[in-house]
Amino acid sequence: MNKRLTLYLALSAGAAFFLSSCNTFVGMGRDFQRLGQGVENSAYGKKW
Repeated sequence: MNKRLTLYLALSAGAAFFLSSCNTFVGMGRDFQRLGQGVENSAYGKKW
């Protein structure tokens, strides 16, 4: 029983880690998108 509990806790912690990291990658993607838009605007002579 103790091994099962340890396994369930490890799986739960791993799932929480992977699910929370998805938001991090989404946020990082949005930051890169905004950076790209800023570079593109600069190329066309627009201000940020």
